[in-house]
Amino acid sequence: MIIEYSNYDIANNDTEIKNNTIEACRYNIKTISVNCQSLKTIRSSVPDNINISCPIDYPLGTMDSRSRNIAIEFAIKNGASEIDLVIPTHSICNRKYDKFREDVKTNMLICQSEKVNLRYMLEYRVFTYEILYKISQILLENNVTEIYPSTGYSLDDINDNLIASAMINKKVPSINIISNGNVWNQNQVDNIKKASLYGIRVNSINALRLFNKKNNEE
Repeated sequence: MIIEYSNYDIANNDTEIKNNTIEACRYNIKTISVNCQSLKTIRSSVPDNINISCPIDYPLGTMDSRSRNIAIEFAIKNGASEIDLVIPTHSICNRKYDKFREDVKTNMLICQSEKVNLRYMLEYRVFTYEILYKISQILLENNVTEIYPSTGYSLDDINDNLIASAMINKKVPSINIISNGNVWNQNQVDNIKKASLYGIRVNSINALRLFNKKNNEE
């Protein structure tokens, strides 16, 4: 199971973000994710074996396609090696799946040209499972192999997040899901371990410590 760490706290100053990044990199994480304005701040503090990702059109997914393209290009220029793109909510709400496919294709072209991995953030608390299945299948058909069940913007019960991940994987088993609900205690870590996930993203150093403690015990 891969472990990722995100810090989107707008109350953190540059020093706090950099210090949190240094601390997070001491744990066995695959990716660290920060807002676009923090990419330059953390870039020199992240070792080569850890990816740097950036959320785009976060958290609502309401930007037009060209703005999303420009934001992705800017993030890559500033050090992102992975892009976490929120699904375009207007297209999905209006069932404009062809427009969604075009969004995926244009952004994938940008990322592929820069050898950057593109992932999409869904939102299981907004859309029905049938829509989530449809979105996931479209993404997989367009070579997006990793998704998040939610944006993680607000409090997100890890159990609900795990259920959403399992439901999507049941219908679209080939897509890799990185669950990203809030993790607060060891019992939650134990449940996550039992779920045999592809990946988990946490947003606190405490959660990283809990996973590290569990790994040491094993």
